[in-house]
Amino acid sequence: MDADKRYYTRYKIRLEGRVATEKGGTFPVEIVDISAEGARLKTDSQVLLNKGDIINVLIKWKSSIKGKAEIRWIKNEKSHTELGVMFIEMDMPNREALASLISEIALSNLNKIYPR
Repeated sequence: MDADKRYYTRYKIRLEGRVATEKGGTFPVEIVDISAEGARLKTDSQVLLNKGDIINVLIKWKSSIKGKAEIRWIKNEKSHTELGVMFIEMDMPNREALASLISEIALSNLNKIYPR
């Protein structure tokens, strides 16, 4: 998705996570950026996924945040793979935890822009 068409602000972040595929495979990821709508994930694992595949994402934060996501794009590099995902299913407690995470990141970014 073109950055100019995004509805929600994306925030740079470095969090650990895990992906589970519908075929039962799992692999570790780093969450590189995040918004209320989706995230960019990076993994050192070789993954056999395609645009449009549905995955389960776990974000390790104060409490784990879980949800289903659709792969919107995938980029294989020599040393890693990056995935752009859009959250498509997340229950209310996980949605609230995601909103809390994003609020915390946004506030910390404000402190960098407007120091006291």
